[in-house]
Amino acid sequence: MTLDPETPATPTPAPAISSETREIAPGPKARRGSEQPGVEPWRDVLLELSLELPLDANPRELADRFLDGLVVLMPHLALGACIVTEPGEPPTLCVRLPPGASDAMERDPTRLFPLLREERILPLDEASTFHVATNGPLAPLDLQIAERSAQVLGKALARARAFRASERSARSLERLQARMIQAEKLASLGQIVAGIVHELNNPLTSILAYADYLARKRRARATDSEAEDDLERLRRIEEAASRILKFSRDLVAYARPSAEVPGPVSLGEVIGKALGFCEHEFKSIGVEHDVPEELPPIRGVSGSLIQVFVNLFTNAAHAMHAGGRLRIRARVEPTARAVLVDVQDDGLGIEPENVSLIFEPFFTTKTEGRGTGLGLSIVRGIVDTHGGTIAVRSAAGRGTVFTLTLPLAGS
Repeated sequence: MTLDPETPATPTPAPAISSETREIAPGPKARRGSEQPGVEPWRDVLLELSLELPLDANPRELADRFLDGLVVLMPHLALGACIVTEPGEPPTLCVRLPPGASDAMERDPTRLFPLLREERILPLDEASTFHVATNGPLAPLDLQIAERSAQVLGKALARARAFRASERSARSLERLQARMIQAEKLASLGQIVAGIVHELNNPLTSILAYADYLARKRRARATDSEAEDDLERLRRIEEAASRILKFSRDLVAYARPSAEVPGPVSLGEVIGKALGFCEHEFKSIGVEHDVPEELPPIRGVSGSLIQVFVNLFTNAAHAMHAGGRLRIRARVEPTARAVLVDVQDDGLGIEPENVSLIFEPFFTTKTEGRGTGLGLSIVRGIVDTHGGTIAVRSAAGRGTVFTLTLPLAGS
């Protein structure tokens, strides 16, 4: 753009920046001499303009609407705004030129009008700026209007940012409320299931008693091959019923609020029960566990520790496809007087930006209906109350390893 033929056009190269330039065309809104800012109360014009700016507009839209209204007051000046929305992101440039001015210049955020002799830069906030330029001296009244204009636009941008922040907070609260409702449903469902399982114990006990009676009676009557087949069938009935009864009793104990006092706990038994609860998750997934029988007891509450491993095993199963493998390894760390447990899967892994968020309440990357985002938060809380630690190592597409450190009994 050249407003003065004597001004050399020597623009400085600048990076590509989102910008928009509009010329101020004379039309029905052009002012007559009697309507110049010196006569008309320009403060009222700025006030009306500030009231018309929408709260829900984005920064680009706000700057465009403001400059479109401001050119009525200062049609003879070049006006612009450099809006920085996010740190590190390229700024958005909005420019309005006087009628007849060409726009053949390179511009950057520090100088929107490098070919004009005088350019005033006024702050809108910590990073954004308002620009007014002319090829001659800037009149005092124009400078005064520009300063007030910068204040109006700066406050409009601040209001818009606050409005967007409140909208994000409202959406977050809605999601939180929905997840709390879902968590309450799951808690209620757990109580119902625990009651149903408790009711199953009586018929299971009867099945076991009758199977044992028939097996003893059959053994007393005959020893032929047919009797042996019948005895094998009865043995399998008894074994299956015993397994269901043990599982149901463990499940009821797990669902019941814990009133246990921390004491010595066998880590092998805890992991065994947790694997039993999650058995249905491992239909197409292999499980390897290296938990030595001679492992010394840890200090804690059995039911709470079972919950820790149920959550970790379930998460691992959900992260893997058919053919995946869950590996559990425990060993003593003598210097720390603790047991270290690795729970490793070869599943999808965790994205780097999410690793620091996985222990936050209600954060989840699972699809709708597969998790509330509370599991790992609860896990960390339980581990903390046991005086232990939990750490995670993960790479997207290469699996995840959770390492728990649990103090030995007597430590």
